Amino acid sequence: MMLRYNKIKNNRLVKNFVSLLILQGSNYLLPLITLPYLFKVLGADKFGLLAFASAVVLFLQVFVDYGFNLSGTREISVHSHNRAKLIEIFSSIMTIKAILLLFSFVLLTLLILFFEKFKSDFLIFYITFGIVVGEALFPRWFFQGMEEMKYITYINVSIKIFFTICIFIFVQESNDYYMVPLLNSIGFIIAGLFSLILIKNIFDIHFQIQKKSIIIRYLKESWNIFLTELMPNLYNNFSTLLLGFVTSMENVGYYSLATRIIGIFNGLLQIIKTVTFPYLNKDFSKFKIIAKIMIGSGFLLSVLIFSLASLVVPYIFGNSAVQSVTLIYILALSPLFASMLYTFGTNKLLILKRDREFKNITFVYSLFGFSSAIIFVPMFGIYGAAFTLIITRALMAYLTYIRAKDI
Repeated sequence: MMLRYNKIKNNRLVKNFVSLLILQGSNYLLPLITLPYLFKVLGADKFGLLAFASAVVLFLQVFVDYGFNLSGTREISVHSHNRAKLIEIFSSIMTIKAILLLFSFVLLTLLILFFEKFKSDFLIFYITFGIVVGEALFPRWFFQGMEEMKYITYINVSIKIFFTICIFIFVQESNDYYMVPLLNSIGFIIAGLFSLILIKNIFDIHFQIQKKSIIIRYLKESWNIFLTELMPNLYNNFSTLLLGFVTSMENVGYYSLATRIIGIFNGLLQIIKTVTFPYLNKDFSKFKIIAKIMIGSGFLLSVLIFSLASLVVPYIFGNSAVQSVTLIYILALSPLFASMLYTFGTNKLLILKRDREFKNITFVYSLFGFSSAIIFVPMFGIYGAAFTLIITRALMAYLTYIRAKDI
């Protein structure tokens, strides 16, 4: 009986891995198709503007997510067979997200009203904000916790393929740059709405108004994870924001291209993390095996970047992208460092409910990165931003490993 149960668990892990591989693969493969096209058609200047708007909106998105992609997944996975509890978790998290979404919209409006950098392109920022709306509607954490990733895979892949095709149809010249965030936002919102319909029809989970005390409890329980998710943006996306203020949008474009290419490789590791997180919550005995897979994958991806960057990037993105190659080399160890963070941070400290310790580690390296960005980005521009990013990620990996290795 136990053998059969373990076989079912392993089959579910494999199915979820395949589903998430397709989902995340579409998230990173489709940009590989559109990224070269957009960089060539829009030029580094408009490409940089869109990257600047995305960096601003990503801060708001992390705020609205409030760490629920991890804490919500953990709660759902533990109570996956308790429908009443699932309704409570789902309703409470969606209520919190709706409130935070309203606050984030007000904050964006204040930025547009009081800063000329935002006011001059206010429409782009509002259009890009649609991505935050879509992410707020999309309960990825519910499907991950239930280990039923196939449903959101169907939704996301279908919609993203459609809107990827639309980019090639509607973005024909640099003046069409506003269509990129518009199409992305519409895609995210439609995906969010469809996912809510699936939750109602397949899992029979519907929204119920919750008591104030219950909502506050979920806010408190996710606080440390929220800070853990928020703090890295102080060095990660803050560098892009700072570049937008102290240098040209063209330089932002070159820097953004490099970080997005690196992000594609890091995203492959996120597939492993996202699939294994709910699995390890139920069976932590497989940690060492998964740790070897994760860190080995991170090492191989870093080697791949070093080997191919100078050959592939100019060929795919054009000769002007050569200015991004040096930045890619600087950032090439990112997958290795990310794999260590996911292994010893997310898949160990968080699963063992050492949320506060993980938060403290995140606070240290994020504060270091934030301070370094303030010093080095104005002095050295895009190279200062790249060195700040990779040094901070190295510190991040080291601190997490030291804290978690003996637990």
